[in-house]
Amino acid sequence: MSQRSLTIALFVSLAVNLFAIGAVVGGLVIGVRMSEGRANAMRPGPPPIFSAAAALPEARQDDYRQALRGEARDVRRSLMRAGEARREAWSAVAADPYDPAAVREALSEAQLIEAEARSRLESRVVDFAADLSLEERRALAQALSRPPPRRHEGRDGRGDREEGRGGQP
Repeated sequence: MSQRSLTIALFVSLAVNLFAIGAVVGGLVIGVRMSEGRANAMRPGPPPIFSAAAALPEARQDDYRQALRGEARDVRRSLMRAGEARREAWSAVAADPYDPAAVREALSEAQLIEAEARSRLESRVVDFAADLSLEERRALAQALSRPPPRRHEGRDGRGDREEGRGGQP
């Protein structure tokens, strides 16, 4: 092989290697950004009524979860009925002739179904708390009264980071 052929082969090899390295690094960067985007799009966690089990001693956590599970199926069905009632109400906005009173009534019915479901679930927690010690009730009360963490979209589309605002991680 001539000197010129070796030089060309060296530059071609260098270009291919740089391209391969760039593709790998680019793939990693895109993967990290996509996973961050998915994390920001997802809810930060379960509502406090479900995550409150973590505040209890380990021996009581399963009892708490079991107590909620007893109502969960019925509550889920009720919330699905409420969602269907709400969708039907909003569909009625497009009806001709338009009846605002009927839409309001249907929305009120959906809200009533949701309120009853929430009331049953909260009543189950109140009944469960009756068997706890004062210290356990205080821990449960603190966990239940804590607002759920929220992520707000900024101008750049990336959610606020709790650590950056001085809040709880």
